Amino acid sequence: MKFEEIERLKRLYVYEDNLILNGYKKIAGVDEVGRGPLAGPIVAAAVILDRKKILIENLNDSKKISEKNREPVFREILNSCITWSIAKIPPRVIDDISINKANILVIKEAIQKLKIKPDIVISDAIDVKMDIKVIPIINGDEKSASIAAASIIAKVIRDKIMMKLSRDYPEYRFEYNKGYGTKEHLKNLQKYGPSKMHRMSFRGVLN
Repeated sequence: MKFEEIERLKRLYVYEDNLILNGYKKIAGVDEVGRGPLAGPIVAAAVILDRKKILIENLNDSKKISEKNREPVFREILNSCITWSIAKIPPRVIDDISINKANILVIKEAIQKLKIKPDIVISDAIDVKMDIKVIPIINGDEKSASIAAASIIAKVIRDKIMMKLSRDYPEYRFEYNKGYGTKEHLKNLQKYGPSKMHRMSFRGVLN
């Protein structure tokens, strides 16, 4: 690993290291993906990294890593972390309760599903009320190793879900757009109408 990469990763652990100095040991990062798409679930991941293990090379905000390079980082996170979990909220529930409430709910569920209860949680800007202290960090997936790791887990798993849905609903080409409202996706919505996996409450789905 190059010196510049090591220094970048060290900076990414600043939040975690400060929390460790303040007496916290089990620090969970949590993030969600899929808030904006017209189809598919919203997915959140929570993870407790093992600070004693080596730095995870190329760890970064999932949006800054190509799909090809994301997979090996994803595997390394799962192999080296203390514990991790995911939660999913399907389109029908998103329509029933709103995307904002679904966003909070999926974050809570991911935290609650961790097999080891964290001492504290840091999230990507989402403030949730729980029996565990949750600290929201603006642009946390760019500033915190734990949140970045959670964003990668959530992104990879949601992409796999959308790839599977693309086989069930090939007309929408989910394998390329992952449910987001691309020009082609909107065109196919007009041609075929929405599927059961679309969010009917989102603008562009029904009109």
